[in-house]
Amino acid sequence: MMMAERAADCLAKLGLDATTPPPSSTTSSNSPTSTSTTMTDCGSNPHLGAPNANAGGHRRTRSLRERTGVEHRLERLSSGPIHRTPLYTVISGANTNKSRPVRLEDFAEHVRLMSADSDFRFSEEYDMMRNVGVGQSVAASESAVNRAKNRFTNIPAYDHSRVKLSNPDNIEGGDYINANYVPGFSSRREFIAAQGPLPSTRDQFWQMTWEQQCPAIIALTKCVEKGRDKCHQYWPDHPNVPVKYGEIEITIVAEKEYEEFVIRDIRLEKLGPEGRITRYVRHLHYMAWPDFGAPAHPNGIIQFSRMFRHHLPHSPHNAPTIVHCSAGVGRSGTFISIDRLFQTSSLGEPIDVFGTVCEMRYERCQMVQNEQQYIFIHYCILQVLQGSSPSPTSSSSGAHHNAGFVQDGQMIVESGF
Repeated sequence: MMMAERAADCLAKLGLDATTPPPSSTTSSNSPTSTSTTMTDCGSNPHLGAPNANAGGHRRTRSLRERTGVEHRLERLSSGPIHRTPLYTVISGANTNKSRPVRLEDFAEHVRLMSADSDFRFSEEYDMMRNVGVGQSVAASESAVNRAKNRFTNIPAYDHSRVKLSNPDNIEGGDYINANYVPGFSSRREFIAAQGPLPSTRDQFWQMTWEQQCPAIIALTKCVEKGRDKCHQYWPDHPNVPVKYGEIEITIVAEKEYEEFVIRDIRLEKLGPEGRITRYVRHLHYMAWPDFGAPAHPNGIIQFSRMFRHHLPHSPHNAPTIVHCSAGVGRSGTFISIDRLFQTSSLGEPIDVFGTVCEMRYERCQMVQNEQQYIFIHYCILQVLQGSSPSPTSSSSGAHHNAGFVQDGQMIVESGF
């Protein structure tokens, strides 16, 4: 009786039903040999993780981690015992549940292992981050006076890291904008990740740019997708024609087009107590993000990221750069991760994609919004390490105006405002 209970317990740990024998079993359950095998080798059950016999090909089922709590994928060799292959390169004392650094010299092999079996390990690793940061306070975003300022109902701004606007008249909700400080390579507030402005929040967007003294704005969207507004155009239509947004006058003073992006120099002017104050912001606008998740090839984003670093104006106060897409989480999180990890790799330090994304998710929800984007970050880093990315080229094809652009992911819910 005790032996049967131990066998049932072992099967239960593997996610198998002790009352239903494996389909290929022909040995009686009362056989001593059968009982002994179950007890002493329960971790090497040949039916563990076997594909469904009725399936036409590869089918992803519940992960071993979900069924058994094991943090490794088990692999059976042609003969001999089962071996455990780590999901990431082990660096003694560095690997935790929120950090998984990989040495530069191991990174290519790491990506190869992670992408095997239809990206099985990428899927498991990304699943581990889904709830990171969830449950933090979003009271300001959910207040009745601010709800209409959110482009998407399920993309709020965490209270602890949200950017607050000056509000000298103490207007209820007057300090709110859907934007959060996000860490980069150099500081905890190197970036501001923001939603794409709405018509009703355009002036607040420029107010934030002015008050934070931002040296640059990274735009990762086109303004319209399939006839629907995804980011209100918050800059003037024509160069050298000033337009006033709230208290700030905006003028495009220079513009240069490349194959996949445009770089603009924008002058901001505001009347202050001591007269007119003038500042300049560099606007880098990437317009080639495709319809689903991430670009098919990393070249464009690699070039764009390098151009950003090359053209980023010096900021004596280490002021943050604004990064936005539509929701300000998917493409924005992907770009910030890539920029940060490029700088990490340039110093020869280990690459921690998992830790970088987890850290951002504590500051703004859903950063790097889908598995495709998470995988794309790895391939961008890999391409840079392999040194095979061409330089950007100027475009003479004319201006880009409101061609269809892409959502950040499938799980965004529009606010209706």
